[in-house]
Amino acid sequence: MISNEHKFIFVHLNKTGGTSIEKMFEPDADEKDVRYKHADVAYYRKKFPRQFREYFKFAFVRNPWDWLVSRYHWSRDRQQLFDYSFGEMLDRLSRGVALAPEAPWLEKEALRSQCDRLSLRRKVAVDFVGRFEHLQRDFDVACTRIGIAPRELPHVFATQHTRYVDYYDDKMRALVEKHYRSDIAAFGYRFGD
Repeated sequence: MISNEHKFIFVHLNKTGGTSIEKMFEPDADEKDVRYKHADVAYYRKKFPRQFREYFKFAFVRNPWDWLVSRYHWSRDRQQLFDYSFGEMLDRLSRGVALAPEAPWLEKEALRSQCDRLSLRRKVAVDFVGRFEHLQRDFDVACTRIGIAPRELPHVFATQHTRYVDYYDDKMRALVEKHYRSDIAAFGYRFGD
């Protein structure tokens, strides 16, 4: 999302509360895709070079173990892309096997590391990275940086599941550690946070 009115670029990583944020600026964001939804920083830099240099850029990230549980439920339950178990999804992801042949974007974009989508030349290229785990608090910080009064976020597109730690055994946990090590290192996440 890019706002010329408020002079910001919001890099919306999927399953991090981004639609709730977009809804603050485009009230129907939960009913239709906002323009440039899920575009990465490289896209914004290429398409909007002046705004990329001048505007406040922010994004939200999520603990990779939790993020994958949410992504699994969204893809299985809401998008109906597959019907297998969470463990099978992780196994396929780790082996490079298509999760849903009719949706190649799932591995290529939706499950790309958060760090990769926020980085240019292996360096995070946004001015502020908020955390899904502190969504409202960190959105208030972003609002202050944008120069607007904080606004209470709605909760849209929530997935229904138990606490993410309940989905993992040691092997599955290690698969995520290996596959998303850049996210874990860049944002300091640990299993159980």
